[in-house]
Amino acid sequence: MEWTIGWWQVSVQRVYPTTTQLSQTYNRAASGWHQQLRLLGYRDAYQKLWQLIKTANVLPLKKDNITLCDCGIGTAAFSLAFTQTIHSTAHISGVDLSVEMLNQAHQQLTQAKVSHQLCQSDVNALPFADEAFDAVISAHMLEHLSNPAQGLREMVRVLRPGAPLVLVVTQSSLPGILIQWHWGNRCFHPKELLALMHEVGLSQVQFFSFPPGLAHLASIACVGFRRQ
Repeated sequence: MEWTIGWWQVSVQRVYPTTTQLSQTYNRAASGWHQQLRLLGYRDAYQKLWQLIKTANVLPLKKDNITLCDCGIGTAAFSLAFTQTIHSTAHISGVDLSVEMLNQAHQQLTQAKVSHQLCQSDVNALPFADEAFDAVISAHMLEHLSNPAQGLREMVRVLRPGAPLVLVVTQSSLPGILIQWHWGNRCFHPKELLALMHEVGLSQVQFFSFPPGLAHLASIACVGFRRQ
């Protein structure tokens, strides 16, 4: 945005946190993050969301030992809800910028006896081979990227053909704007997210609503599949 005031031209441009800034911010928040998600209702909401997706029968994850990548795993709340609802023997490969979040995720996944490996990495350069995973999931990570299409393409790269990508993002709403103000992230409108997913090679995109509560007001979830 630009304004001209007398002899002065004033412009405002959106600035996103750097990877270093994000890492430092979430390192500071890590110790209380899992408990905070519980108090805000997100841990319960994640389980109910996975139950809705399971009931819709859209995930082709029938084999015994599936591999799943969680991008921006945080304290593993989204992954834990997946293993508790969809597939208890899934092997989780978790990626996050924050070392302290990864430490918390390791504790939670170990306590729940979930097979996992964790690494500190940027989603824009995932340390995995092409077509390595049966599914990729991500909750509230995409909105922190200055170029979300780039991050999505990398997530699609590590998906096997026909495999699902499950996203949860902050939506354009009053609670979403308040979250955006605090954390410096963007908000997505469903039409914008749909166009983005089609752009990076995902098809059969379906949106799912969270149950009543903060997650319903602040977040949207969708599933898309890498084209064969």
